Amino acid sequence: MRTLDAAAVAHLRRIALEFDAGSATRKSAALAQLARRAIDDPIALVAYHDCLLCLLAYPETRALRDAARAELARVAGAARGISVGGRARSRAKLANSGIAWTPLTISFGWDIARWLARRFPRRADIDSFGDDGPALAGILAAALPAMEFELASSEDDPAALLEQASAGYRGTRLAWLVGAFERLPCDDALRAQLFDALQAYITIEPGGSMLSRTFVRGLPAPTFHHRDGLAREVDLRALLAEPLPRPRLLSERARQHVIDAGRAMLAALGRETDAIALAYPGGAAWHDVGRGIAVALYSMEPERRGPLDSHIGMMLFKNGIPVGYGGGWPFAGTCRIGINVFSPFRGGESALLFGQVLRVYAQRFAVGRFIAEPSQFGGTNKDGLQSGAFWFYYRLGFRPIDGHAARLAAAEWTRMQAEPGYRTPISALRSFTRSDIELRLRDVLECEPADLSGAATKWIAEHHGGDRTAALAAARRIVARKLGCVDAERWPTSERRAFGELALLVVRFEDLDQWRAADKRALVRWMRAKGGDEFRFHALLARHRRLREALRSLAARDS
Repeated sequence: MRTLDAAAVAHLRRIALEFDAGSATRKSAALAQLARRAIDDPIALVAYHDCLLCLLAYPETRALRDAARAELARVAGAARGISVGGRARSRAKLANSGIAWTPLTISFGWDIARWLARRFPRRADIDSFGDDGPALAGILAAALPAMEFELASSEDDPAALLEQASAGYRGTRLAWLVGAFERLPCDDALRAQLFDALQAYITIEPGGSMLSRTFVRGLPAPTFHHRDGLAREVDLRALLAEPLPRPRLLSERARQHVIDAGRAMLAALGRETDAIALAYPGGAAWHDVGRGIAVALYSMEPERRGPLDSHIGMMLFKNGIPVGYGGGWPFAGTCRIGINVFSPFRGGESALLFGQVLRVYAQRFAVGRFIAEPSQFGGTNKDGLQSGAFWFYYRLGFRPIDGHAARLAAAEWTRMQAEPGYRTPISALRSFTRSDIELRLRDVLECEPADLSGAATKWIAEHHGGDRTAALAAARRIVARKLGCVDAERWPTSERRAFGELALLVVRFEDLDQWRAADKRALVRWMRAKGGDEFRFHALLARHRRLREALRSLAARDS
Protein backbone atom coordinates (compact mmCIF):
# COMPACT_ATOMS: atom_id res chain seq x y z
CA MET A 1 0.00 0.00 0.00
CA ARG A 2 1.39 3.40 -0.96
CA THR A 3 1.82 5.99 1.78
CA LEU A 4 -0.16 9.20 1.88
CA ASP A 5 2.08 12.15 1.10
CA ALA A 6 1.68 15.92 1.19
CA ALA A 7 1.69 16.29 -2.62
CA ALA A 8 -1.32 14.00 -3.07
CA VAL A 9 -3.21 15.87 -0.35
CA ALA A 10 -2.31 19.20 -1.94
CA HIS A 11 -3.96 18.12 -5.19
CA LEU A 12 -7.22 17.32 -3.41
CA ARG A 13 -7.04 20.60 -1.52
CA ARG A 14 -6.64 22.55 -4.76
CA ILE A 15 -9.81 21.09 -6.23
CA ALA A 16 -11.84 20.89 -2.98
CA LEU A 17 -13.47 24.27 -3.61
CA GLU A 18 -13.84 23.89 -7.37
CA PHE A 19 -17.42 23.59 -8.60
CA ASP A 20 -18.03 22.97 -12.29
CA ALA A 21 -19.45 20.29 -14.56
CA GLY A 22 -16.76 17.75 -13.73
CA SER A 23 -15.62 18.81 -10.28
CA ALA A 24 -17.58 16.19 -8.33
CA THR A 25 -16.06 13.42 -10.48
CA ARG A 26 -12.54 14.81 -10.00
CA LYS A 27 -12.97 15.09 -6.24
CA SER A 28 -14.42 11.57 -5.97
CA ALA A 29 -11.53 10.12 -7.95
CA ALA A 30 -8.89 11.96 -5.92
CA LEU A 31 -10.55 10.98 -2.65
CA ALA A 32 -10.80 7.34 -3.73
CA GLN A 33 -7.08 7.29 -4.56
CA LEU A 34 -6.14 8.73 -1.17
CA ALA A 35 -8.43 6.26 0.58
CA ARG A 36 -6.19 3.47 -0.72
CA ARG A 37 -3.06 4.92 0.84
CA ALA A 38 -1.66 4.16 4.28
CA ILE A 39 -1.50 7.11 6.67
CA ASP A 40 1.66 7.18 8.71
CA ASP A 41 3.22 10.57 7.94
CA PRO A 42 2.01 13.09 10.58
CA ILE A 43 2.39 16.15 8.35
CA ALA A 44 0.35 14.58 5.56
CA LEU A 45 -2.17 13.37 8.15
CA VAL A 46 -2.82 16.90 9.44
CA ALA A 47 -3.13 18.30 5.92
CA TYR A 48 -5.51 15.51 4.87
CA HIS A 49 -7.56 15.94 8.05
CA ASP A 50 -8.07 19.64 7.36
CA CYS A 51 -8.86 19.03 3.69
CA LEU A 52 -11.57 16.55 4.70
CA LEU A 53 -13.10 19.10 7.08
CA CYS A 54 -13.24 21.55 4.17
CA LEU A 55 -15.01 18.96 2.02
CA LEU A 56 -17.52 18.36 4.81
CA ALA A 57 -18.20 22.06 5.20
CA TYR A 58 -18.63 22.51 1.43
CA PRO A 59 -19.88 19.15 0.09
CA GLU A 60 -20.89 19.02 -3.55
CA THR A 61 -22.82 15.75 -3.35
CA ARG A 62 -24.08 13.35 -0.72
CA ALA A 63 -21.64 10.69 -1.93
CA LEU A 64 -18.70 13.06 -1.47
CA ARG A 65 -19.91 13.99 1.99
CA ASP A 66 -20.21 10.34 3.03
CA ALA A 67 -16.80 9.49 1.58
CA ALA A 68 -15.20 12.42 3.42
CA ARG A 69 -16.83 11.31 6.68
CA ALA A 70 -15.49 7.80 6.28
CA GLU A 71 -12.00 9.07 5.51
CA LEU A 72 -12.07 11.43 8.49
CA ALA A 73 -12.81 8.46 10.75
CA ARG A 74 -9.86 6.61 9.15
CA VAL A 75 -7.61 9.62 9.75
CA ALA A 76 -8.66 9.65 13.40
CA GLY A 77 -7.77 5.97 13.64
CA ALA A 78 -4.37 6.64 12.11
CA ALA A 79 -3.77 9.50 14.56
CA ARG A 80 -4.64 7.13 17.39
CA GLY A 81 -2.18 4.58 16.09
CA ILE A 82 0.64 7.12 15.90
CA SER A 83 -0.17 8.53 19.35
CA VAL A 84 -0.16 5.07 20.93
CA GLY A 85 2.69 3.34 19.13
CA GLY A 86 4.32 5.78 16.75
CA ARG A 87 7.84 7.19 16.92
CA ALA A 88 8.45 10.03 19.36
CA ARG A 89 9.08 12.47 16.50
CA SER A 90 5.78 11.57 14.84
CA ARG A 91 3.89 11.88 18.12
CA ALA A 92 5.44 15.29 18.71
CA LYS A 93 4.29 16.51 15.27
CA LEU A 94 0.69 15.58 16.07
CA ALA A 95 0.72 17.07 19.58
CA ASN A 96 -1.29 20.30 19.86
CA SER A 97 -2.84 19.74 16.41
CA GLY A 98 -6.34 19.48 17.88
CA ILE A 99 -6.92 16.18 16.07
CA ALA A 100 -8.73 13.29 17.75
CA TRP A 101 -6.59 11.03 19.94
CA THR A 102 -3.68 13.52 20.03
CA PRO A 103 -2.77 15.41 23.22
CA LEU A 104 -2.84 19.17 23.62
CA THR A 105 -1.19 21.10 26.44
CA ILE A 106 -1.83 24.78 27.13
CA SER A 107 -2.37 27.20 30.01
CA PHE A 108 -6.16 27.57 30.15
CA GLY A 109 -7.96 30.00 32.42
CA TRP A 110 -10.16 29.20 35.41
CA ASP A 111 -13.48 29.01 33.62
CA ILE A 112 -12.28 26.57 30.95
CA ALA A 113 -10.38 24.55 33.56
CA ARG A 114 -13.56 24.19 35.64
CA TRP A 115 -15.59 23.30 32.54
CA LEU A 116 -13.10 20.59 31.58
CA ALA A 117 -13.15 19.14 35.08
CA ARG A 118 -16.95 19.06 35.15
CA ARG A 119 -17.85 18.07 31.58
CA PHE A 120 -14.86 15.88 30.68
CA PRO A 121 -13.52 14.70 34.06
CA ARG A 122 -11.27 11.97 32.64
CA ARG A 123 -9.95 13.80 29.59
CA ALA A 124 -8.02 16.69 31.16
CA ASP A 125 -5.41 16.96 33.88
CA ILE A 126 -2.75 19.30 35.24
CA ASP A 127 0.54 18.96 33.39
CA SER A 128 2.71 21.58 35.09
CA PHE A 129 2.86 25.14 36.41
CA GLY A 130 4.69 28.23 35.21
CA ASP A 131 7.93 29.20 36.89
CA ASP A 132 7.00 32.74 37.88
CA GLY A 133 3.52 32.20 39.33
CA PRO A 134 2.64 32.70 43.02
CA ALA A 135 3.10 29.94 45.60
CA LEU A 136 0.26 27.43 45.36
CA ALA A 137 0.40 26.80 49.11
CA GLY A 138 -0.54 30.40 49.88
CA ILE A 139 -3.66 30.13 47.75
CA LEU A 140 -4.69 26.69 48.99
CA ALA A 141 -4.32 27.73 52.63
CA ALA A 142 -7.79 29.32 52.48
CA ALA A 143 -9.31 26.11 51.10
CA LEU A 144 -7.71 23.59 53.48
CA PRO A 145 -8.79 22.70 57.04
CA ALA A 146 -6.91 24.79 59.59
CA MET A 147 -5.36 21.63 61.01
CA GLU A 148 -3.46 21.14 57.74
CA PHE A 149 -1.27 24.14 58.55
CA GLU A 150 1.86 22.13 57.72
CA LEU A 151 0.67 21.43 54.20
CA ALA A 152 -0.50 25.03 53.78
CA SER A 153 2.99 26.29 54.62
CA SER A 154 4.77 23.87 52.30
CA GLU A 155 7.62 25.23 50.22
CA ASP A 156 7.41 22.42 47.66
CA ASP A 157 7.06 23.32 44.02
CA PRO A 158 3.40 23.53 42.90
CA ALA A 159 3.36 20.16 41.12
CA ALA A 160 4.76 18.29 44.14
CA LEU A 161 2.41 20.13 46.51
CA LEU A 162 -0.60 19.30 44.34
CA GLU A 163 0.44 15.65 44.24
CA GLN A 164 0.64 15.57 48.04
CA ALA A 165 -2.58 17.52 48.65
CA SER A 166 -4.63 15.39 46.24
CA ALA A 167 -3.32 12.05 47.55
CA GLY A 168 -6.17 9.57 47.85
CA TYR A 169 -8.49 11.55 45.56
CA ARG A 170 -10.07 9.28 42.95
CA GLY A 171 -10.36 11.90 40.22
CA THR A 172 -7.71 13.87 38.37
CA ARG A 173 -5.44 16.45 39.94
CA LEU A 174 -7.25 19.07 37.85
CA ALA A 175 -10.60 18.05 39.32
CA TRP A 176 -9.15 18.20 42.84
CA LEU A 177 -7.64 21.63 42.24
CA VAL A 178 -10.90 22.96 40.79
CA GLY A 179 -12.76 21.68 43.87
CA ALA A 180 -10.23 23.39 46.15
CA PHE A 181 -10.62 26.69 44.29
CA GLU A 182 -14.40 26.44 44.57
CA ARG A 183 -13.97 26.31 48.36
CA LEU A 184 -12.05 29.57 48.42
CA PRO A 185 -14.05 32.29 50.26
CA CYS A 186 -14.24 34.67 47.27
CA ASP A 187 -16.22 35.28 44.10
CA ASP A 188 -15.55 33.73 40.71
CA ALA A 189 -13.83 36.82 39.33
CA LEU A 190 -11.15 36.60 42.03
CA ARG A 191 -10.87 32.83 41.59
CA ALA A 192 -10.17 33.46 37.92
CA GLN A 193 -7.38 35.92 38.74
CA LEU A 194 -5.77 33.56 41.26
CA PHE A 195 -5.97 30.59 38.92
CA ASP A 196 -4.58 32.55 35.98
CA ALA A 197 -1.68 33.71 38.12
CA LEU A 198 -0.72 30.07 38.78
CA GLN A 199 -0.07 29.56 35.06
CA ALA A 200 -1.46 26.03 35.26
CA TYR A 201 -0.76 24.03 32.10
CA ILE A 202 -3.50 21.54 31.31
CA THR A 203 -3.19 18.52 29.05
CA ILE A 204 -6.30 17.39 27.14
CA GLU A 205 -6.50 13.80 25.88
CA PRO A 206 -9.52 14.13 23.57
CA GLY A 207 -9.78 10.53 22.41
CA GLY A 208 -12.73 10.32 20.01
CA SER A 209 -14.72 13.01 21.83
CA MET A 210 -15.86 16.48 20.80
CA LEU A 211 -12.70 17.88 22.41
CA SER A 212 -11.08 17.73 18.97
CA ARG A 213 -11.36 19.58 15.71
CA THR A 214 -12.11 16.18 14.20
CA PHE A 215 -15.41 15.52 15.92
CA VAL A 216 -16.75 18.76 17.39
CA ARG A 217 -20.04 19.62 15.73
CA GLY A 218 -22.82 22.15 16.11
CA LEU A 219 -26.53 21.36 16.29
CA PRO A 220 -27.89 18.89 13.75
CA ALA A 221 -29.44 20.27 10.56
CA PRO A 222 -29.98 19.09 6.95
CA THR A 223 -26.81 19.17 4.86
CA PHE A 224 -26.57 21.90 2.25
CA HIS A 225 -24.94 20.45 -0.89
CA HIS A 226 -23.14 22.96 -3.13
CA ARG A 227 -24.45 21.69 -6.42
CA ASP A 228 -24.44 25.23 -7.84
CA GLY A 229 -21.01 26.20 -6.53
CA LEU A 230 -20.02 28.83 -3.99
CA ALA A 231 -21.53 32.23 -3.28
CA ARG A 232 -18.26 34.16 -3.35
CA GLU A 233 -19.77 37.58 -4.00
CA VAL A 234 -22.30 39.19 -1.67
CA ASP A 235 -24.49 42.27 -1.89
CA LEU A 236 -24.03 43.17 1.74
CA ARG A 237 -26.66 45.89 1.93
CA ALA A 238 -29.27 43.58 0.43
CA LEU A 239 -28.25 40.75 2.73
CA LEU A 240 -28.46 42.92 5.85
CA ALA A 241 -31.94 44.03 4.82
CA GLU A 242 -33.25 40.45 4.69
CA PRO A 243 -35.35 39.74 7.80
CA LEU A 244 -33.48 37.44 10.15
CA PRO A 245 -35.22 34.13 10.87
CA ARG A 246 -36.19 33.64 14.50
CA PRO A 247 -33.53 31.83 16.52
CA ARG A 248 -33.99 28.11 16.84
CA LEU A 249 -35.96 27.06 19.93
CA LEU A 250 -33.46 25.19 22.09
CA SER A 251 -33.86 22.77 24.95
CA GLU A 252 -31.58 23.13 27.97
CA ARG A 253 -29.53 20.22 26.63
CA ALA A 254 -29.18 21.85 23.20
CA ARG A 255 -28.10 25.14 24.78
CA GLN A 256 -25.42 23.34 26.75
CA HIS A 257 -24.28 21.60 23.57
CA VAL A 258 -23.91 24.96 21.80
CA ILE A 259 -21.69 26.15 24.66
CA ASP A 260 -19.71 22.90 24.77
CA ALA A 261 -19.13 23.02 21.00
CA GLY A 262 -17.83 26.59 21.13
CA ARG A 263 -15.50 25.91 24.03
CA ALA A 264 -14.32 22.57 22.65
CA MET A 265 -13.43 24.03 19.26
CA LEU A 266 -11.41 26.85 20.77
CA ALA A 267 -9.76 24.50 23.27
CA ALA A 268 -8.70 22.21 20.41
CA LEU A 269 -7.00 25.25 18.88
CA GLY A 270 -5.41 26.24 22.19
CA ARG A 271 -7.57 29.38 22.40
CA GLU A 272 -10.28 30.80 24.62
CA THR A 273 -12.38 33.96 24.69
CA ASP A 274 -14.13 35.47 27.69
CA ALA A 275 -17.53 35.50 26.01
CA ILE A 276 -17.53 31.77 25.26
CA ALA A 277 -15.65 30.77 28.42
CA LEU A 278 -18.20 32.68 30.54
CA ALA A 279 -21.29 31.72 28.52
CA TYR A 280 -24.28 30.17 30.26
CA PRO A 281 -27.21 28.19 28.81
CA GLY A 282 -29.73 31.01 29.19
CA GLY A 283 -27.45 33.29 27.18
CA ALA A 284 -26.89 31.00 24.17
CA ALA A 285 -28.71 31.52 20.86
CA TRP A 286 -28.58 29.67 17.53
CA HIS A 287 -29.46 31.25 14.18
CA ASP A 288 -29.83 29.13 11.03
CA VAL A 289 -29.31 31.63 8.20
CA GLY A 290 -29.27 29.52 5.04
CA ARG A 291 -26.85 27.53 2.84
CA GLY A 292 -25.91 25.37 5.83
CA ILE A 293 -24.62 28.40 7.75
CA ALA A 294 -25.45 28.84 11.42
CA VAL A 295 -24.35 31.59 13.81
CA ALA A 296 -24.20 30.78 17.52
CA LEU A 297 -24.22 33.71 19.95
CA TYR A 298 -22.88 33.62 23.49
CA SER A 299 -23.64 36.17 26.20
CA MET A 300 -21.75 36.06 29.47
CA GLU A 301 -22.96 35.22 32.97
CA PRO A 302 -24.62 38.30 34.51
CA GLU A 303 -22.03 38.50 37.31
CA ARG A 304 -19.09 38.65 34.89
CA ARG A 305 -20.33 40.73 31.95
CA GLY A 306 -19.43 44.36 31.31
CA PRO A 307 -21.75 47.13 32.52
CA LEU A 308 -22.48 48.52 29.04
CA ASP A 309 -20.98 47.00 25.87
CA SER A 310 -20.28 43.49 27.15
CA HIS A 311 -18.74 40.98 24.78
CA ILE A 312 -21.21 38.87 22.79
CA GLY A 313 -19.26 35.89 21.47
CA MET A 314 -19.88 34.11 18.18
CA MET A 315 -19.09 30.75 16.59
CA LEU A 316 -19.74 30.13 12.88
CA PHE A 317 -20.86 26.71 11.64
CA LYS A 318 -21.10 25.43 8.07
CA ASN A 319 -22.98 22.16 7.71
CA GLY A 320 -22.31 21.53 11.38
CA ILE A 321 -18.54 22.13 11.13
CA PRO A 322 -17.11 25.04 13.16
CA VAL A 323 -15.51 27.28 10.53
CA GLY A 324 -14.83 30.53 12.40
CA TYR A 325 -15.31 32.50 15.57
CA GLY A 326 -15.26 36.05 16.87
CA GLY A 327 -17.59 38.42 18.59
CA GLY A 328 -18.99 41.89 18.93
CA TRP A 329 -19.35 44.62 21.54
CA PRO A 330 -22.73 46.22 20.72
CA PHE A 331 -24.05 49.31 22.46
CA ALA A 332 -26.48 52.05 21.47
CA GLY A 333 -26.40 51.29 17.74
CA THR A 334 -22.62 50.83 17.36
CA CYS A 335 -20.84 47.49 17.47
CA ARG A 336 -17.14 46.70 17.44
CA ILE A 337 -16.84 43.44 15.52
CA GLY A 338 -14.19 40.82 14.88
CA ILE A 339 -14.13 37.51 13.01
CA ASN A 340 -11.56 34.82 12.29
CA VAL A 341 -12.30 32.16 9.65
CA PHE A 342 -10.26 29.05 10.47
CA SER A 343 -7.52 28.31 7.94
CA PRO A 344 -8.96 25.04 6.49
CA PHE A 345 -12.01 26.98 5.26
CA ARG A 346 -10.43 30.09 3.76
CA GLY A 347 -11.12 30.48 0.09
CA GLY A 348 -14.72 29.38 0.51
CA GLU A 349 -17.66 31.67 1.21
CA SER A 350 -15.80 34.00 3.58
CA ALA A 351 -17.59 37.17 2.45
CA LEU A 352 -20.99 35.51 2.86
CA LEU A 353 -20.01 34.11 6.26
CA PHE A 354 -18.96 37.54 7.48
CA GLY A 355 -22.06 39.09 5.96
CA GLN A 356 -24.29 36.68 7.84
CA VAL A 357 -22.49 37.51 11.09
CA LEU A 358 -23.09 41.21 10.47
CA ARG A 359 -26.73 40.45 9.66
CA VAL A 360 -27.24 38.61 12.94
CA TYR A 361 -25.61 41.32 15.06
CA ALA A 362 -27.31 44.14 13.16
CA GLN A 363 -30.78 42.71 13.71
CA ARG A 364 -30.35 41.20 17.16
CA PHE A 365 -28.76 44.36 18.62
CA ALA A 366 -30.18 47.14 16.38
CA VAL A 367 -26.70 47.98 15.05
CA GLY A 368 -26.39 50.81 12.53
CA ARG A 369 -22.61 51.15 12.61
CA PHE A 370 -19.93 48.44 12.73
CA ILE A 371 -16.31 49.15 13.64
CA ALA A 372 -13.34 46.85 12.94
CA GLU A 373 -10.04 47.50 14.67
CA PRO A 374 -6.66 47.26 12.84
CA SER A 375 -5.96 43.84 14.37
CA GLN A 376 -8.73 42.48 12.12
CA PHE A 377 -7.06 43.50 8.85
CA GLY A 378 -3.36 43.55 9.54
CA GLY A 379 -2.17 45.68 12.43
CA THR A 380 1.13 44.18 13.50
CA ASN A 381 0.24 40.93 11.73
CA LYS A 382 2.44 40.68 8.63
CA ASP A 383 0.35 37.82 7.18
CA GLY A 384 -2.75 40.00 7.39
CA LEU A 385 -0.95 42.79 5.56
CA GLN A 386 0.46 40.52 2.87
CA SER A 387 -2.92 38.92 2.23
CA GLY A 388 -4.49 42.34 1.70
CA ALA A 389 -7.16 41.68 4.34
CA PHE A 390 -7.95 45.40 4.38
CA TRP A 391 -9.48 45.12 0.88
CA PHE A 392 -11.75 42.28 2.03
CA TYR A 393 -13.39 44.76 4.39
CA TYR A 394 -13.23 47.60 1.87
CA ARG A 395 -15.15 45.61 -0.75
CA LEU A 396 -17.91 45.07 1.80
CA GLY A 397 -18.21 48.82 2.43
CA PHE A 398 -15.94 49.43 5.42
CA ARG A 399 -13.99 52.70 5.27
CA PRO A 400 -11.24 54.22 7.47
CA ILE A 401 -12.61 56.55 10.14
CA ASP A 402 -9.55 58.77 9.86
CA GLY A 403 -10.05 61.22 6.98
CA HIS A 404 -6.47 61.07 5.70
CA ALA A 405 -6.45 57.26 5.65
CA ALA A 406 -9.86 57.27 3.93
CA ARG A 407 -8.54 59.49 1.11
CA LEU A 408 -5.44 57.35 0.65
CA ALA A 409 -7.55 54.18 0.51
CA ALA A 410 -9.93 55.70 -2.04
CA ALA A 411 -7.03 56.70 -4.29
CA GLU A 412 -5.44 53.28 -3.97
CA TRP A 413 -8.77 51.57 -4.74
CA THR A 414 -9.20 53.70 -7.88
CA ARG A 415 -5.74 52.69 -9.07
CA MET A 416 -6.47 48.99 -8.42
CA GLN A 417 -9.58 49.23 -10.60
CA ALA A 418 -7.70 51.00 -13.39
CA GLU A 419 -4.59 48.75 -13.37
CA PRO A 420 -5.45 45.02 -13.35
CA GLY A 421 -2.79 43.03 -11.51
CA TYR A 422 -1.62 46.00 -9.44
CA ARG A 423 -0.96 45.16 -5.76
CA THR A 424 -0.97 47.72 -2.99
CA PRO A 425 2.47 48.05 -1.34
CA ILE A 426 2.76 46.79 2.23
CA SER A 427 3.75 50.30 3.33
CA ALA A 428 0.40 51.66 2.08
CA LEU A 429 -1.55 48.85 3.71
CA ARG A 430 0.28 49.51 6.95
CA SER A 431 -0.77 53.16 6.82
CA PHE A 432 -4.42 52.07 6.74
CA THR A 433 -3.96 50.17 10.01
CA ARG A 434 -3.46 53.44 11.90
CA SER A 435 -7.23 53.90 11.87
CA ASP A 436 -10.27 51.85 12.78
CA ILE A 437 -12.58 51.18 9.86
CA GLU A 438 -16.36 51.47 9.93
CA LEU A 439 -19.42 50.31 8.05
CA ARG A 440 -22.31 52.77 8.37
CA LEU A 441 -25.76 51.37 7.70
CA ARG A 442 -27.67 54.35 9.08
CA ASP A 443 -27.16 57.34 11.34
CA VAL A 444 -26.74 56.46 15.00
CA LEU A 445 -26.42 58.51 18.17
CA GLU A 446 -22.73 57.86 18.78
CA CYS A 447 -22.10 57.15 22.43
CA GLU A 448 -18.77 55.73 23.54
CA PRO A 449 -18.95 53.52 26.65
CA ALA A 450 -15.53 54.87 27.68
CA ASP A 451 -16.99 58.40 27.87
CA LEU A 452 -19.86 57.15 30.03
CA SER A 453 -17.39 55.40 32.33
CA GLY A 454 -15.51 58.69 32.65
CA ALA A 455 -18.75 60.49 33.49
CA ALA A 456 -19.34 58.08 36.39
CA THR A 457 -15.79 58.56 37.68
CA LYS A 458 -16.22 62.34 37.52
CA TRP A 459 -19.47 62.22 39.53
CA ILE A 460 -17.86 60.03 42.19
CA ALA A 461 -14.97 62.47 42.52
CA GLU A 462 -17.08 65.64 42.57
CA HIS A 463 -19.90 64.47 44.83
CA HIS A 464 -18.32 61.84 47.08
CA GLY A 465 -14.61 62.65 47.22
CA GLY A 466 -13.64 59.41 45.51
CA ASP A 467 -15.53 57.22 48.03
CA ARG A 468 -16.93 54.50 45.74
CA THR A 469 -18.97 52.78 48.43
CA ALA A 470 -20.74 55.98 49.39
CA ALA A 471 -21.24 56.94 45.74
CA LEU A 472 -22.83 53.61 44.81
CA ALA A 473 -25.16 53.73 47.81
CA ALA A 474 -26.19 57.32 47.06
CA ALA A 475 -26.74 56.68 43.35
CA ARG A 476 -28.90 53.64 44.06
CA ARG A 477 -30.95 55.53 46.64
CA ILE A 478 -31.49 58.65 44.51
CA VAL A 479 -32.33 56.79 41.31
CA ALA A 480 -34.61 54.29 43.04
CA ARG A 481 -36.56 57.15 44.58
CA LYS A 482 -36.88 59.05 41.29
CA LEU A 483 -37.97 55.94 39.42
CA GLY A 484 -40.35 54.71 42.10
CA CYS A 485 -38.59 51.39 42.74
CA VAL A 486 -40.30 50.16 45.91
CA ASP A 487 -39.73 46.43 45.45
CA ALA A 488 -35.99 46.36 44.64
CA GLU A 489 -35.20 44.07 47.58
CA ARG A 490 -37.21 41.31 45.90
CA TRP A 491 -35.19 41.47 42.67
CA PRO A 492 -32.56 38.81 41.90
CA THR A 493 -29.12 39.70 43.24
CA SER A 494 -27.63 40.15 39.76
CA GLU A 495 -30.40 42.60 38.81
CA ARG A 496 -29.90 44.64 41.98
CA ARG A 497 -26.18 44.80 41.27
CA ALA A 498 -26.75 45.90 37.66
CA PHE A 499 -29.25 48.55 38.77
CA GLY A 500 -26.69 49.95 41.20
CA GLU A 501 -23.92 50.11 38.62
CA LEU A 502 -26.10 51.81 36.02
CA ALA A 503 -27.44 54.20 38.65
CA LEU A 504 -24.00 55.88 38.55
CA LEU A 505 -24.99 57.08 35.06
CA VAL A 506 -28.73 57.60 35.52
CA VAL A 507 -28.16 59.81 38.57
CA ARG A 508 -26.55 62.30 36.18
CA PHE A 509 -29.55 62.56 33.83
CA GLU A 510 -30.44 66.22 34.30
CA ASP A 511 -34.11 65.96 33.31
CA LEU A 512 -35.00 62.60 34.83
CA ASP A 513 -37.72 64.15 36.99
CA GLN A 514 -39.52 65.32 33.83
CA TRP A 515 -39.58 61.90 32.14
CA ARG A 516 -42.98 60.32 31.50
CA ALA A 517 -43.96 57.47 33.81
CA ALA A 518 -43.82 55.00 30.91
CA ASP A 519 -40.26 56.07 30.06
CA LYS A 520 -39.23 55.65 33.69
CA ARG A 521 -40.70 52.15 33.85
CA ALA A 522 -38.87 51.21 30.63
CA LEU A 523 -35.66 52.62 32.12
CA VAL A 524 -36.02 50.37 35.17
CA ARG A 525 -36.60 47.33 32.95
CA TRP A 526 -33.45 48.23 30.97
CA MET A 527 -31.33 48.57 34.11
CA ARG A 528 -32.53 45.25 35.49
CA ALA A 529 -32.03 43.46 32.18
CA LYS A 530 -28.28 44.08 32.36
CA GLY A 531 -28.30 41.66 35.30
CA GLY A 532 -30.52 39.17 33.50
CA ASP A 533 -31.11 38.78 29.78
CA GLU A 534 -28.35 40.52 27.81
CA PHE A 535 -30.31 40.29 24.55
CA ARG A 536 -33.27 42.03 26.22
CA PHE A 537 -30.94 44.75 27.55
CA HIS A 538 -29.98 45.75 24.02
CA ALA A 539 -33.53 45.39 22.66
CA LEU A 540 -34.90 47.70 25.36
CA LEU A 541 -32.21 50.29 24.66
CA ALA A 542 -33.01 50.18 20.94
CA ARG A 543 -36.67 51.00 21.67
CA HIS A 544 -36.00 53.76 24.23
CA ARG A 545 -35.01 56.86 22.26
CA ARG A 546 -35.12 59.18 25.26
CA LEU A 547 -32.69 56.94 27.11
CA ARG A 548 -30.30 56.83 24.15
CA GLU A 549 -30.40 60.61 23.86
CA ALA A 550 -29.75 61.00 27.60
CA LEU A 551 -26.75 58.68 27.38
CA ARG A 552 -25.42 60.50 24.31
CA SER A 553 -25.82 63.86 26.03
CA LEU A 554 -24.03 62.60 29.13
CA ALA A 555 -21.15 61.16 27.11
CA ALA A 556 -20.78 64.40 25.14
CA ARG A 557 -20.74 66.53 28.31
CA ASP A 558 -17.87 64.66 29.90
CA SER A 559 -15.84 63.47 26.89
